[in-house]
Amino acid sequence: MSKMDPFLIFISISGFINAITSSLLTIFVYFNNRRSIVNKTFALFALYVAAWSYPYIFWPLADSKEACLFWFRILHIGAILIPIGFYHFVTAFINRRNRRELLAGYLLALFFLAFSFSRYYIPDMKPIGGMPYYGVPGVLYVPFLLTFFWYTGKSIYLLFSSYGSADHQKKAQIFLVGIGTLIGFVGGSTNYLPWFGVPVPPFLNCLVAVYVIMTAYAIVKHKFLDIEILVKKTLVFAGLFGSVYAVFAIFAFLGQVFFEKYVFSNRWLSIIPSIVIVTFMFRPLESFLINITNKYLFQKKYDYKDLLKTFTSEVLTVLDLDRLVNLTINKLDDIIKLASCSILLFDNEKCLYIVKASKNLKDPLITLDRINVAVKYFEQTHRYLLRTEFYEKNVTVPASILSVMDRLSAELIIPMVLHDKVIGILSLGKKKSDEDYTQDDLDILLPLARTLAIAVSNAELFEELGKTQAEAAQKEKMAVIGTLSAGINHEICNPLGIARGQCEAFLLNMKDGLYKNKSPEELLKKAEEIMGKVIKETDRATAITKKLSGFAKPAKGEAEIVDIGKEIDEVFGLVGYELRLEKIEFDKKIEDGLPKIFVDRKQFQEVLFNLIRNAGQAIGEKGSITISAKREDAKVVIDIQDSGSGIAEDKIKELFNPFFTTKEPGKGTGLGLFIVRQVVEKNGGRIFLKNTKVGVGTTFTLEFPAMPMPDKQPAKV
Repeated sequence: MSKMDPFLIFISISGFINAITSSLLTIFVYFNNRRSIVNKTFALFALYVAAWSYPYIFWPLADSKEACLFWFRILHIGAILIPIGFYHFVTAFINRRNRRELLAGYLLALFFLAFSFSRYYIPDMKPIGGMPYYGVPGVLYVPFLLTFFWYTGKSIYLLFSSYGSADHQKKAQIFLVGIGTLIGFVGGSTNYLPWFGVPVPPFLNCLVAVYVIMTAYAIVKHKFLDIEILVKKTLVFAGLFGSVYAVFAIFAFLGQVFFEKYVFSNRWLSIIPSIVIVTFMFRPLESFLINITNKYLFQKKYDYKDLLKTFTSEVLTVLDLDRLVNLTINKLDDIIKLASCSILLFDNEKCLYIVKASKNLKDPLITLDRINVAVKYFEQTHRYLLRTEFYEKNVTVPASILSVMDRLSAELIIPMVLHDKVIGILSLGKKKSDEDYTQDDLDILLPLARTLAIAVSNAELFEELGKTQAEAAQKEKMAVIGTLSAGINHEICNPLGIARGQCEAFLLNMKDGLYKNKSPEELLKKAEEIMGKVIKETDRATAITKKLSGFAKPAKGEAEIVDIGKEIDEVFGLVGYELRLEKIEFDKKIEDGLPKIFVDRKQFQEVLFNLIRNAGQAIGEKGSITISAKREDAKVVIDIQDSGSGIAEDKIKELFNPFFTTKEPGKGTGLGLFIVRQVVEKNGGRIFLKNTKVGVGTTFTLEFPAMPMPDKQPAKV
């Protein structure tokens, strides 16, 4: 075999690929989290592999035995450090560090390094397996190999022994990194066969690059080493570039061999054409790969706050059903970056769930009836379907459900539930980032689906009742709920942001080692403190969403015992943010021992809501609203007083007439007070304008019979 034999060229190229990929992995992992001991130890391990690989570029092409011996001794610097480096990383990754064994490994490595350039380690070179020069083992070489395989074998054993107790994500990380590294070690171990007279060249040396590929995949797919999906673009671009560029390098190298053999006799002159070829191809190749990665492979991770803000300010205020569902699909696709998505709504006439809006749907004509297994599952459980959970929990899923998910191109399906009825189905495909749906995603998407169900119901109701007075009143109510969304978004995002911030700060402090000197009891106390704050803030958010959801529900038409003070507080919780923005003060004066009243609670809330909101609109900006309630004989009297612009005397008589409004054209239907009076009278009360004065303000008064004696049975309204 000559020195320029293609097989020696292959060994040199495999060394080049192993060296470059390991070097890139070293830099990438270290600089993504240089404070993490796991990242640092893995980066060191990758660096040792790179140090072992670089000399493989040169020894196959060396002209003399002395040059080969030099490069063999250089490459063993990395080889000596690889096993203890891998052991250090594994014990840090699974948190099972054995300080004595770790120290012993590094001391042995130092010992072998001290003799690596002596005759005790590699005394000479000799031909074997068709290769002109290969190392002859010295007296210390067998002890080195025993150390190598001991620490390598134990590392792989420890890694896979932790598999059973790991969570789903870490299991995937262990499997990918463990198998990849095992393949790399097996491929690299073929280098040791010729040392002991086995005439088999290191033809599997190229398999060392497998550990880089599988580690990269673990980072991209399963956030190995806590590297977020946001940075995978850099990694995979580097991998693509390295792979494609390696192909060019191989052709360039072979071209150099061709030019040396047939054109030039001088090796250095023969390299020039290859350099010219690679130089001209560099920029086009780089531009091509940048376009490919940007266009097809990667998308930025979405901001959940942006999703909430967009839905509350742009989507939930829409009352046109077609526009609502299409806007929802477009916003979900734009913010989360989805491969596909769709909304199916139940058609009462056809008794089918029909696709109302979709994007990139595999089967846009799909319909589902109520006997479909997936639909039955949604109606019985009100739970979502998520593909990754099937695999995590080893759940056997009926083929019919999987068929529905395939036809919908769905990775996640969420039922849109309203009043225990599934009125629609929200289907989301894979993310373009290739990231799995996490618990954080579900914490945002599930409430959004419930809120979307309310919005869809409102839009459907608006369509059905669009031509009557009651229909117009419902439209006005739902439009009002939509305008409240910005306030509700603000009130929800604040406690959620606080809760998330507390958790993130704790996790970052743990990762950065700020708590390393704290005892387990202190850490537990700190965690309990943070959990208490998180529970408090999530309770705040839950209470706010319950208020909005409760107010959106239609009245049952049944009277019940109602506490006036409590209902005023409930309504103010919805409209308070809007008043505070306008710098309107709100005051409540409730007489001690005030009797309760017997009315439909939902309808009573709607009355208060309309009157308080009308008062706020009459004020405009800066002023006050006062609600007082007292007992007068057998009645409860409620006054809603504002410091607004008042009502002109010539308009007072028309105040409660339908379609009369003092608002600007297009800003009111004139049905608010008309409907309010109907609702009040239906519940056994009355409403009247107590006093008003232009430029001073207005007072509306409500009267309801005081609560009957407790022993009397309430009657239905």
